[in-house]
Amino acid sequence: MFKHVLKPAALAGLLIYAFPSVASAGEVEFEGKTWTTGDFDGSEARVGEYLGRTALYLGRNFAGLPDIDLGDMVIEYDYAATHASGFIGVRFRDNLETGNREQFYTRPHQSGQPDATQYMGVINGASTWQLHAGPNEAVATELTAQTWIKVRIVAIGDRADIFVGDMTTPLIHVPDLRSESEAGSFSIYASDRGGINDTGAYISKVIVRAATSEDAIIGSPAETAPLEDGLVRAFEVSPPFKEETISSTYLLTDAQMPSDPWIELGVESDGIANLARTTAIEDGKNTVFVRMMLDAESAEKRMLRFGYSDRVRLFVNGELVFFGNAQWRSRDHRFLGTISLEDSIALHLKPGRNEIIAAVSESFGGWGFKAALQD
Repeated sequence: MFKHVLKPAALAGLLIYAFPSVASAGEVEFEGKTWTTGDFDGSEARVGEYLGRTALYLGRNFAGLPDIDLGDMVIEYDYAATHASGFIGVRFRDNLETGNREQFYTRPHQSGQPDATQYMGVINGASTWQLHAGPNEAVATELTAQTWIKVRIVAIGDRADIFVGDMTTPLIHVPDLRSESEAGSFSIYASDRGGINDTGAYISKVIVRAATSEDAIIGSPAETAPLEDGLVRAFEVSPPFKEETISSTYLLTDAQMPSDPWIELGVESDGIANLARTTAIEDGKNTVFVRMMLDAESAEKRMLRFGYSDRVRLFVNGELVFFGNAQWRSRDHRFLGTISLEDSIALHLKPGRNEIIAAVSESFGGWGFKAALQD
């Protein structure tokens, strides 16, 4: 994984299944522990009876254990979704200073579908599910509502096994925990799906402990497609700026180029550059320039394939040649906005050095860019 020094993150507001890492407004006593909870519009956190158990109910809310600070760890919990919709999961190795953490959740409304479950790292406060949605992050399984489902996570070093239902074989093996957070706090949450209320979950039998010598990673990585031919493996990334400053730009000028130093950013194991590794989104600065230079001995044509999240303006030698919007639900209600090499343009290269710049803007779900060149 590409390594980079991270900056403090700006903490976002409530977004479907992402809660602020710091906000807490109350306490709940449950299973001999004091849990901190949030106070959001329509949120609930209470202890009650459900399906024969005393359980912690969370509706549009989270519950955290403030004294937890673990790296190598084991997490176990049972949950029962009250409705066949929503997001139920945990955040661990949660570093409140950097905004980096690991996260796993289930989507009951996608039961049996490839995205029924999701592992993701959160980098500088930005989630990554639109960037990394392969078989080592998201796997199909049955998630019946109003039924107790057991989850177990073993995280040791930079790997993790995630068990759902079946406690003998990991449903997901994560070969590379992406957040780079070595240790941190723990919380569990349940949130509703956009526009569908009362989709909380009951939680019980929660165990959070340090891993011991008897705990081990037993899974192995799922097979993934080989990286594309011609993949661009590193980019230069500018400091962030507000998208509105170039929203009407057809020709880049020197005045629009950030004067602060650019950062070299390598791609991750699936070929995607996670732009959040270079900066947090603060003060509305949600856009960066992503640059690559191409040298041509003579005038020539090459095809550039690319994917992005969420929006891109592509400039070739300063001229705007493409604008696209791949934001979540921007095309229809099922559109996820995950990154793949679905768009292409023909590059008309001039002799000498050519500058290709993608202005990539982020709103929600992942901030990334991927490109491959064809001869």
